Amino acid sequence: MNNSKKILTQQSANVDMNPMLDVVFILLIFFIVTASFNRETALELNRADNNISTIQPKISPSFTINKQNQVYLNNRQITLENINVNIARLAAVGEINTITLRAHPLSEHSTLVAVLNTIKEQTDVPVSLGETLN
Repeated sequence: MNNSKKILTQQSANVDMNPMLDVVFILLIFFIVTASFNRETALELNRADNNISTIQPKISPSFTINKQNQVYLNNRQITLENINVNIARLAAVGEINTITLRAHPLSEHSTLVAVLNTIKEQTDVPVSLGETLN
């Protein structure tokens, strides 16, 4: 055998990462392109304003015309000129559903028509007509 010394050289192993990074980025791009991005459908909500609305009471005023052609609103005597003011006052307190108008059979027709016209000038709620017994 040779007396020569074996020279042991240490080999260094270098790993080149560039091709692997290229493959990873190509796969990433492939999955991003082929993925389907669906926008989820959601219910639309109508959110209430920050103002808390108060519940207004329902009001049904009652007008009465007696046989002397005097007009009463909820058993309180008023004049024809004050009907608008009283309806506006009631509308400020709550929501007017219907208005009841009762006339005595011996009252004048012109008073009934005047009251109806004044009510309809102020509001467009339905008016029910009736007859008083006394």
